[in-house]
Amino acid sequence: MKNLTIHFKNASAMCLYSMEMEGQISDGKYENSRPFNHWHWIGDIETAIVDGTMGIAAVGHNSRFWGEASSKKYNLREWSGYINKWRKKNDSDYLWATRIIAFGKFGRIYSDLTWEKLQSLGEVRIFLEFLQTEIEKGETNAEKLFNTITDFRTYSWREKYYEQCNEFITLDFVKKFLELKYDLKEVKDDVKSMEMSINTDINFWKF
Repeated sequence: MKNLTIHFKNASAMCLYSMEMEGQISDGKYENSRPFNHWHWIGDIETAIVDGTMGIAAVGHNSRFWGEASSKKYNLREWSGYINKWRKKNDSDYLWATRIIAFGKFGRIYSDLTWEKLQSLGEVRIFLEFLQTEIEKGETNAEKLFNTITDFRTYSWREKYYEQCNEFITLDFVKKFLELKYDLKEVKDDVKSMEMSINTDINFWKF
């Protein structure tokens, strides 16, 4: 029963949830957390709204708000520790932190992005992570970065995904992505607000 709406402070927090946190809850870092059914609510998400508020609204019975699962909170404070290491290229957390920053930047540039549109973009995340990685390697020319993405997508499976999101991965976007100031402070703020969105219950009732 899809009866959940997540409210996010901004599009960056929504992107961080959709592109990273949702998978970490269902079959990643938080998969084996307790209670065992803590992740079931993900399947009941109907939509998300970027409206400046933070929390999950539900109508009717839902595993998120029933029994032990109703008290489950996700602690993302450790994310800050990982992100603090993101410039250390030899650190095992480097690639993870790089993609977190890439996803946050995507939301800052497309601040009017809707949940429905985000879900239709397929694996846009692989192009964002690739782009940020190239920037971390030292590339500062937007045209070269865009051409590199063009080469990167030539493998057949990537080409399929690129067709789903090519209206967003443009040269103009790459220029904005390159110039945007989005570092430790900004990503921490967005991770914190995303945490509040998934841990706060608003306007729901049970039966």
